[in-house]
Amino acid sequence: MKKVVSALVTVAVIGGAVIYKTDVLNELMGGKAEGSAETLLSKENEATVAKLAPFVGCINGVDGIWRGAYARYHTAYESQLANGRAFWNLQTRFTLTQHGDQYAIAKNCVEGLEAGAKSGQADPELDPIGADYAQALQQLIPLVQEVDTYYSQGDYKDDGMAKGKTLQSQIEPLFKTFFEKSDRIHSIVASRNLAIEKQALVAMEQRNGKDIWWHTENVMLEARTVIDAIDALNVQDRLTVENLQPLETTYQQALDAAKTYGEANRASMANKTAADPFWFNLEPNASALLANVKALRRDLDKSKNAGLEKNYNNMINSFNRLVTEYNNRNQSRNRYIESMNKG
Repeated sequence: MKKVVSALVTVAVIGGAVIYKTDVLNELMGGKAEGSAETLLSKENEATVAKLAPFVGCINGVDGIWRGAYARYHTAYESQLANGRAFWNLQTRFTLTQHGDQYAIAKNCVEGLEAGAKSGQADPELDPIGADYAQALQQLIPLVQEVDTYYSQGDYKDDGMAKGKTLQSQIEPLFKTFFEKSDRIHSIVASRNLAIEKQALVAMEQRNGKDIWWHTENVMLEARTVIDAIDALNVQDRLTVENLQPLETTYQQALDAAKTYGEANRASMANKTAADPFWFNLEPNASALLANVKALRRDLDKSKNAGLEKNYNNMINSFNRLVTEYNNRNQSRNRYIESMNKG
């Protein structure tokens, strides 16, 4: 089967667009508002989680957005040169606004990586890549500000794209480096995260059994596993029905088990406070991911190459929505627990 080409592959492989869960230490408290997550993680894993935190922040806050932004910008830029017409999407696209600063999230990413490199144990595998990534990002920030201003104000109509060409020659090699380093960071983070989450899931079961928190984490783990495995098959040009089916089955089994447990215990899991289980808030996105995995498999089975790209992107997007919902719910829960503990 021919490899699927995603809309984001114009700048890098699709795997680079996948986001990660956050607040790993706090999320593994197993639904308890007291105690410490340290009981679930070894000191070594605890240090690994802390080391990965700024990288995960950059992946979730910058990478996915800028990959899509650059792909759209580059397509519009090439069309502008070829056709000489003004396109609506030659407007600002690289803003990552926070607290009124349009580029705050990108700046925070750089600061987080620099702070992480100075604190904690040295990491010879991750630190050099992080430094190159941060340097490329730091150089890009003022340039994309110029790009955003130049196109949003329509200045390219006045100078015949003269400055636009200069800016493109400056940002293109930097984005190439940025995405290359990002791909490597994704690979390292995915590998280390997966190992820690598997160990933590075992610890959760040993402490509280297979309760709703365990099922929630198990679904998230299997969702991550199926996405990473499908991405690897795609990159290796081995994305076939035979290879995809067992991945789909494993994820469906985890999802079905969580849904069955949830329905059997719905009355006792009423969402009264932010500290209560939030499985029912995740279930729609978890089910949507399964539906998109199945749609991809059906297209592979019927050799419908025209629909593969669409379904592949739908699958990635549904996974990202699932993780975003998980992160948002978990962060709200942590804030609530913190406020209650203060009281």
